[in-house]
Amino acid sequence: MFTYTFQFQVLLLSLIGLATTSSEHSTTQSSWLRHCDQDTPNPVQGKLEGHIPEWVEGRLIRVGPGVHHVGNTSYKHLFDPLALLHMVQIQDGQATYISRILESDTYKTNMREQRIAETEFGTTAYPDPCQTLFGKFSAWFEAPKMGDNCLVNVLQAKDQLIAMTETDTVRVVDPSNLQVIGDGVKIPDFVPVQRASAHPHVGTDGTIYNLAATISDRGPGYSIISHKAGVLEDASVEATIPARWRFNPGYMHSFAITENYYILFETPLAMNVPTMLASNYLNTPPEEGLVWYPEENTRFRVIRRSNGEEIDTKFTSDKFFTFHQINAYETADVLVVDVSAISSGEVIKSLYLDNIRKKDSDPTKQKFDSVATRYVMPLANIESLPHNEELLADYSEIKIVPEDSSLPSRSPSAVKTGDDEIFLKGVIINDMFLEMPRINYFHNGKAYKYVYGVGSESGSIDFTSLIKLDVRSGKELVWSDSSYFVSEPVYLSEPGKEDEDSGVILTLLLHKEELNHTVLLILNAQDFSEMARVHFTINGPATPTFHGQFISFHDIVHGY
Repeated sequence: MFTYTFQFQVLLLSLIGLATTSSEHSTTQSSWLRHCDQDTPNPVQGKLEGHIPEWVEGRLIRVGPGVHHVGNTSYKHLFDPLALLHMVQIQDGQATYISRILESDTYKTNMREQRIAETEFGTTAYPDPCQTLFGKFSAWFEAPKMGDNCLVNVLQAKDQLIAMTETDTVRVVDPSNLQVIGDGVKIPDFVPVQRASAHPHVGTDGTIYNLAATISDRGPGYSIISHKAGVLEDASVEATIPARWRFNPGYMHSFAITENYYILFETPLAMNVPTMLASNYLNTPPEEGLVWYPEENTRFRVIRRSNGEEIDTKFTSDKFFTFHQINAYETADVLVVDVSAISSGEVIKSLYLDNIRKKDSDPTKQKFDSVATRYVMPLANIESLPHNEELLADYSEIKIVPEDSSLPSRSPSAVKTGDDEIFLKGVIINDMFLEMPRINYFHNGKAYKYVYGVGSESGSIDFTSLIKLDVRSGKELVWSDSSYFVSEPVYLSEPGKEDEDSGVILTLLLHKEELNHTVLLILNAQDFSEMARVHFTINGPATPTFHGQFISFHDIVHGY
């Protein structure tokens, strides 16, 4: 009732010309508030400091929010602004930079209307001020469309580069100039799903695996879909399982994959179906349909890749939410899953731009917490395992063992609480904030040692450091420069080298004061020493990005 009343009040105000459509612009230094409506489509030659290894040749392509304002209207949530693609091309020891606003249908409609005309995750479409009274009233009751503002991630598994968000539609992009190719590709045209995640996995043969939502006669559920050889049109469903709550399917941002299993994280952050349906008529943003149920636990859904069936054991843990899984692997009859764990799904609220504008010292500001956490699931002979006893005591290889022998080791826990139920207690690998996790992708789904991520201070969404974390010992390396914000690190292996960290880290830096200044940073992945910086002066403000990928000129299949 509150939502309806609020929308009705806004409707009346808009009709009499009293409603405001633009927010006050803060002078905060947060990089996530930067607005850029002037991209850099022509290559800018970078100024090189240091040396780029000769084997590092290819394209680092990233995407994130770029255009925050259209006409006199402004986006409200971090997941909403119009997408801006960035590309640094590295060849012959030099680098160039271009950026391009993703010319999606959403972008074209908004530019034509000179207002935010398409509803996004946390922002509703603004009514056309030129409409008649009846037209304005009717517009509030039209169902919002699933948009194609693909600002979350990019993927080129083989030849086809796509930009993605968490809707039905992806956009194919020309990797040479970042221009869109053709119309948006709708995943439901090929498989019966409603939404696909923006965090797929890539097999060694180039097959893309992704998580999608589905609706059947059993209610809402989750499907794993695949695209053979990295081709969107060659799609099939690998597995489908029902949601645990018929009217509250979980919101999942990513999933894990191993040699034999898919692992889904069904946290207490769920999509309330009645609220979602009501939002179609009340013109509330989809975010308002997400509900955090703090009295519920998190459930790990484990699906066999061999037959697409979920295993019978129910694995649960104390509540947590995660945007990003780190890695998962099988060892000694157990399944190890590492995630960047967040204490509450209310973190979604912290990403509203009004909250980001608040000073870190403001007690009303909602903070962002995320730490690398390990959960371990026994898989063998579940029926014969004892009840109410620790099941992981004999698995030394899953423990976090500090290099300093005077410090105690830490271990995850698993206890059988019912015939087919096991309760998990995660272990924090390192207490430092860690988000945007990336690994050496050759170890995806396999045993591994290192994860790379971004660090933050005081629960801020602005990332100020890069972190290398040893997931076996908990030891960390940290890189930072007080003049710059950092972006998600991307690991690239040096050809012919076998060590897991024999390679480089690539990332983009944003200068905190010089808004048109961005930097390609290359670090030695082993010791985090600087190898090169390439400075670029670009047309508009350098905006932050969510995720990206390096597409090597020397590879046929490209993973993350």
